Amino acid sequence: MSPSDPSSRPALIAKLAVESTLWQALLNVMGEEERALVDGEADRLAPLNASKLAQLQTLSNLARERYVELQAAGYTPDLAGMGTWLTQHGQPQHLARWQQLCDMEQQARALNQRIGTLIDMRLASTRQALNVLVHAATNQNGLYDQAGQSVAASKGKPLAAA
Repeated sequence: MSPSDPSSRPALIAKLAVESTLWQALLNVMGEEERALVDGEADRLAPLNASKLAQLQTLSNLARERYVELQAAGYTPDLAGMGTWLTQHGQPQHLARWQQLCDMEQQARALNQRIGTLIDMRLASTRQALNVLVHAATNQNGLYDQAGQSVAASKGKPLAAA
């Protein structure tokens, strides 16, 4: 295929619409993941993670196919090649959709960064709680009753013992 051959035009443009839908679905799942972390609902994370991974795999496959088609059409298999191809073969709305896809990718990266920060915060909190429990278990002066009140550890015989 030469760079001026428009035979790949319908396929590439149709894939942009599919990618747009998939990127939005991914952003929705990532938003759910962020809310679950903020709300402290760890049980919601496993199914969201499975969905997110499947969506990322699908998006990766579509991008790979797009790059193969671009290269076959004589363009570089990257973002710049797609931009050049759209400038030569697309309509203004296709360029707008491409820009939207690029923006969604940036949103996903930013959201992923926030999710990572939230996970780090949850891990730090959990580590701190574990350290308190370990310290309480190894230090007799750090015991608490069911109400959370500090209690002194007994060091001798109970008063009722004869």
